[in-house]
Amino acid sequence: MRILLTTRGSSGHLLPLAPIGHACLQAGHDVLVTAQRQHRANVERERLPFSPVGDPPDEEWMPLLDQFGELGIDAADARMIRDFFGGIDTRAALPDLLRVVESWRPDVIVRETWEYASTIAAELNGVPLARVGLGLAALEQRSVRLVAPAVDDARAKAGLPPDPSGERLRDTPYLTFLPELFDDAGDTGPGAVYRFRAPSSDAVPPARDWLPAGDDPLVYLSFGSVAAGAHLPYFPELYRAAIDALAALPVRLLVTIGEDRDPAELAPWPKNVRVERWVPQDAVAPLAAAIVGHGGHGSTLGALSHGVPLVVMPLFSGDQWDNAEAVARAGAGIALDTDRATRQVLALPGSDTLGGLAAAVRSVLEDGSYRSAAERIADAIAALPPAGAAVDVLAAISATTHRCAAGRARCLRNYSAAR
Repeated sequence: MRILLTTRGSSGHLLPLAPIGHACLQAGHDVLVTAQRQHRANVERERLPFSPVGDPPDEEWMPLLDQFGELGIDAADARMIRDFFGGIDTRAALPDLLRVVESWRPDVIVRETWEYASTIAAELNGVPLARVGLGLAALEQRSVRLVAPAVDDARAKAGLPPDPSGERLRDTPYLTFLPELFDDAGDTGPGAVYRFRAPSSDAVPPARDWLPAGDDPLVYLSFGSVAAGAHLPYFPELYRAAIDALAALPVRLLVTIGEDRDPAELAPWPKNVRVERWVPQDAVAPLAAAIVGHGGHGSTLGALSHGVPLVVMPLFSGDQWDNAEAVARAGAGIALDTDRATRQVLALPGSDTLGGLAAAVRSVLEDGSYRSAAERIADAIAALPPAGAAVDVLAAISATTHRCAAGRARCLRNYSAAR
């Protein structure tokens, strides 16, 4: 069986697909990942076969970034999903993706749910399609509603029948690594839902030289792999403010900032603090008393899979706020999210939010109910089928979907004429 995994390729988009790719490889199947050229290193780091698709042109996406800065959280989130993922990314990726699908002939395509060019390439070629969630079910429901007009425009250019409400986006099997206990049970559409357990990373360093010295509780602070990027306003100011707030507590504080910046830019830091570019979360979490994050899907799920309570301070994407709310709703941590309606999307958290960070961490450390709730979610995750079970699901999807050669040829002729 040939399994094509499609993603825009940034870490938060690729990593939910990676366990499925590795499981299929281990089962003896052929796997290929398509992602934007600029994200080649992310795919290669995951040791998965890579085929590039087009990057979004600077002249299209950079003006959007300037406009985002003037928008609130929800308005910016809607534009990012509709205009960036559904529009710019789809247009850039589709020509290369079509060439891959037509030449490699996958038996099934598995897309992350913010990659949309594959929905067109799959239908044009009569290839069955499945999707892997990047967060809560409600996020998928909202994303389909927002992106449907942009994808429908691309469908029309490809000669495909209209789908203005996104029913074809919803009517595919949905794979997720979230347990029902934490998920919000939102409607993902008529497609079947399959839940799996993501494996722990095997990239655990043999030494622990990244641990701050001492015996105080370990707090791990990470705002993900993107927040420190030069195109965003958070580094170094936000990191310094968070370090100053938390270093005053009787804790050891480990901070990771991502590969793009130098830890020395935050120096000097207090003796109970250690700053690194990157440490595998699966190495840190078993040692951590609490994790402070921005609500990214991977980091939130990773903390909960180890039963570690969270303090979530969302930054720039609507799903981060959704995850913060879900953590608080589950009792597994504290959400510092009261300014969702007032904060501009690229603004730093306000003084009230930052001022509450130390108190929130102290509460999570001292009140055992947060860890108990996080451990219940960890138990629910552990009870899910392993990621390897997805292989049989994909085989069944492939076997029960019939290709329509005549329809495919007609659609491809229409697409060629349109472009």
